[in-house]
Amino acid sequence: MLDNNIGYIQIVSFSEDTANEFKWSLQWFKKIKVWRHFVLDLRNNPGGLLTTCVEIAKKLVPKGEIVSIVDKQGNKETYSSSLEAPEYPLVVLINKNSASASEILSGAIQDTKTGTIIGNTSYGKGSVQTILPMFEDDAVKLTIAKYYTPSGRSIDGTGITPDIEINLDENATSDTQLDKALEVLKAQLNNN
Repeated sequence: MLDNNIGYIQIVSFSEDTANEFKWSLQWFKKIKVWRHFVLDLRNNPGGLLTTCVEIAKKLVPKGEIVSIVDKQGNKETYSSSLEAPEYPLVVLINKNSASASEILSGAIQDTKTGTIIGNTSYGKGSVQTILPMFEDDAVKLTIAKYYTPSGRSIDGTGITPDIEINLDENATSDTQLDKALEVLKAQLNNN
C-alpha cells in the first residue's frame, strides 16, 4: 500500500503460480477496502507463461480480445476477456527489460484504455518460438508465430511505447517512474 491508499503490485515473471498470487493480492486489497487505484510494476519482467499472462489480463482488461497469435500461414488464435468493466484505475510501469508476456499484458491494457503505461519502450519480444532438438547438444530455435495486441499491433521488434515516457533517474533519491505513476493516479483521484 502506497500513499493515498494506492495499491502496488510488482510481477517479476509470469510463472505457474503468478496468476493465483495476483488474484490473492487483488482479494486482499478488496478485503481491506482502502485502496481505489493501483500501480502494476512490470519493469525488468522478462515474461513467462502466456496462460498466466492471460489469466491476469482477464482480471484487468474489459470484455474483448487480450492477445492474438498469428502463425506463418495466417491462422489466428485469440485469447479474450469476459470482464464487464475494469474495477480500478491503473498505471503500469514498463522499461526496456519488460518483454514477452509483460508486453502482451501492457499492450492489452494500453489498447483497451484500461490504464496508463509509464516508463520506457519495452524490449520488443513478440514472437512464439519452438526449439527443435538436433544432434547431441545442438538445437534450432524457430519462430512459428507472432503476438498481436487487441488493436492489431505487432510487439515483435518494436515493443510497447509508453503513454508517458520517463527515464529512471539513477541519481534521484526516489523512483522517478513510480513517482510519476503516483502523480497520475493522485490526479485521477482528485478529479473523481
